[in-house]
Amino acid sequence: MIPVIEQAYRGRKDCVIRAYGEMVDVLWQAGQTAAAIRLEVLWNQLAQTHSFALLCGYSMGPFYKDVGQDEILRQHTHLVSDSGEHATLN
Repeated sequence: MIPVIEQAYRGRKDCVIRAYGEMVDVLWQAGQTAAAIRLEVLWNQLAQTHSFALLCGYSMGPFYKDVGQDEILRQHTHLVSDSGEHATLN
């Protein structure tokens, strides 16, 4: 993963690398909530050493039915709903 980010920056000034992640949602829906939360933490750790914007995609239905949604939301700075509403988290 890290070489991919570094390669994307090579030869470019002031560009923003964007990564789209849906694996957390896949793990969550498979009932692997601890793995989903761990993956969120790993993304945040990577963001401390590499500059990129992570855009996460979730099917919000399963999150509303589970108390663990707060843990996932704590890992993010912004939330944009499917209707386009923005909320700042943290």
